[in-house]
Amino acid sequence: MLLPEPLHRFWISLDELFADVLPTTWGAVVTDARFPAVWDTNYARVDVAAEVSVAQVEAELLPALRRARVEVEHVVSFHHEAHGDLLAELSSRGHRISWDLAMVLDGTPGRAGRREEDIAVDELLPGDELWTAATGSMRDVFGVEPAAAVEQLVTLERTILAPAGKRWFAVRDHDGRPVSLGTLLVRAGTGYIDNVATDPAARGRGYAGAIVTRISEESRGAGAAGPFLLTDPGSTDVVRFYERRGFAPAGFLASTKGPMPVA
Repeated sequence: MLLPEPLHRFWISLDELFADVLPTTWGAVVTDARFPAVWDTNYARVDVAAEVSVAQVEAELLPALRRARVEVEHVVSFHHEAHGDLLAELSSRGHRISWDLAMVLDGTPGRAGRREEDIAVDELLPGDELWTAATGSMRDVFGVEPAAAVEQLVTLERTILAPAGKRWFAVRDHDGRPVSLGTLLVRAGTGYIDNVATDPAARGRGYAGAIVTRISEESRGAGAAGPFLLTDPGSTDVVRFYERRGFAPAGFLASTKGPMPVA
């Protein structure tokens, strides 16, 4: 299953927000020396539906990563069916291959149960409350480490993605503290849902489902394609969670991460 073109357009547009984008014959090299611990701002995007060698990618990627002082080599394939040899060679050198399932809202945004209809979802405006909640979510729910990576991710959200229109939504507990979060970013006419997470102590109450539905409604109200999201295809409960809210599989994205080769 090929990834939908609107998602690809979104990804290219997102990359254009960062400091350095080097177009290549097979895709692009994206780097940003301000965020050396953030893999997704320092990587190779392999776009073409044709065979590409590791040598071709690294001839452009490695010099750029070294200039940005990045210690992890990260490659993303938008056409994994054509890049088997590329992925296999990187894997043989110690790269960890991971897969993301792209899902797209297929129809009208929907709630999985009546309980979610009574849950208030607030939009968090940029400020101390939002960045404190985002920091805690990345560190404690998503398990991002080291601390430098969390700090750089929050700086990225605050200085680049929020000004580009990224919006955060939350459900609060009885004390008013945000305990469930999710985000929407519309780029190139495509909506993208990300950062969906709930504090462990607040799970099982329909909070995340209410947020996803609210974000889906906001995306559709903006006239955007999708919205799309990425999730772990091995997490069947999570895939079912999105399916119950109107999302359907739309293709796979392959990526690898590994140590930088010795110069």
